[in-house]
Amino acid sequence: MIDSNISELIHQKYENAIANGSLKLTKSSSKKLKDSLTGMPYLVHFAPVLAEKPKSNGEQSDNKEDPFENPDEDLLITPDLNGDGAYKLLLNKYPIVPEHTLLVTNNYQHQSSALTPQDLMIAYKYLCKMDDEDENIRHLVFYNSGPQSGSSQNHKHLQSFRIPSNFKMFQDKLCSGKEHFLPNIKDEPLQDDKVAFAHFVLPLPEDCNSVDEDLLAMCYFSLLQRTLTFFQDWLNETPNMVRSYNVLLTKNWICLVPRSHAKTTDVKHEPKAKDNDNDDKKTNDNNDDDNDDDDDSMNVDLSINATGYAGMVLVKDQESYDKILANPDLIDKSLFECGFPNTSGKRPTEYHY
Repeated sequence: MIDSNISELIHQKYENAIANGSLKLTKSSSKKLKDSLTGMPYLVHFAPVLAEKPKSNGEQSDNKEDPFENPDEDLLITPDLNGDGAYKLLLNKYPIVPEHTLLVTNNYQHQSSALTPQDLMIAYKYLCKMDDEDENIRHLVFYNSGPQSGSSQNHKHLQSFRIPSNFKMFQDKLCSGKEHFLPNIKDEPLQDDKVAFAHFVLPLPEDCNSVDEDLLAMCYFSLLQRTLTFFQDWLNETPNMVRSYNVLLTKNWICLVPRSHAKTTDVKHEPKAKDNDNDDKKTNDNNDDDNDDDDDSMNVDLSINATGYAGMVLVKDQESYDKILANPDLIDKSLFECGFPNTSGKRPTEYHY
């Protein structure tokens, strides 16, 4: 069982690690923006120091050693988060936001593997311990799976941090007033038809006690089935595409996002392989023709993980930051380029689910 005072343990460990230099909070500023076309809220973090030190994000892709196998004691909150020996809880060494934690499997598993019912349940229990009852304090757990998801550590880990005050993710609005359900032929997962990128969302029961491993597993695997369909449909034209996706979890909802690229620079001047018969106006509006890709004023340099699909975007260079401030809908364009077309309104038979 997770300690009832886990939030206090995290806070104390974080303060100590800051004081002794074991943890470096990345210097950044943040600004709230809203896309006038989609209505999607964004919180843009600007951290120019990362442009100078691109490897200082806590997940170094060229590190052959597993940093989670024998972690720094100053960053280790607990070696046994749930009392069953399955997970340890660490602090992120180079966070953008305070008290950014990592839920890491004690036995090595690969980051591309699917989440297990046990993974989902420990993440949900963690959220229930960390959030307060009146939801003034809320947390997000996320999982970057596959090379195009924004993850660069192979040891399986979920991440979590506190959602900034007064920031509502678009999934919050999408699930507002909705009761929990499981998808079927009549009731598809929720999608916001205003944004360009594919995503699948399910509301969860309000009462933590109503949520168990079976329910979370059914939600996750029903969304994963839909997510992986994109790779089945696109592999003929993009045979090197590797299955990648993001998972976002709060106490209120679960969301999966299929990913085609980890960085916008990987897709600049590169046409989408296939439109999946998606001729919806939203895709045409956001990606009208190849002229947008040829216009450098429409291109920004972003590395996107799961948090980007909650509207929280990290920008490292001044040029991209200035472009986004002047034109916030560039974020939706970037999320589309690194994902797949929105499929809102299409039936399962059209998707081959």
